[in-house]
Amino acid sequence: MKRLDNKAQANIQGFVMSIVGVAVVLAVGLIVLGELKDATDDGNATAATGEIITKLATIPTWIGILITVALAFIVLSYFYGKER
Repeated sequence: MKRLDNKAQANIQGFVMSIVGVAVVLAVGLIVLGELKDATDDGNATAATGEIITKLATIPTWIGILITVALAFIVLSYFYGKER
């Protein structure tokens, strides 16, 4: 099996690190919002925080799609660059 060159390896590494960073920020944000929702006594604030949590919970679905598209792009660009 042929190894990836340094450029392709750096592209994949940068992509993976950025996805991990987004996932960590999202997880911490959802944890903080969950704690904020539990700590508030005001009904309007609790409902608003719950709505934000619900909307942010759809982001992991888009992260999976983003990973698939980006990896396909990296693989296709590797083979396209190989022909030149």
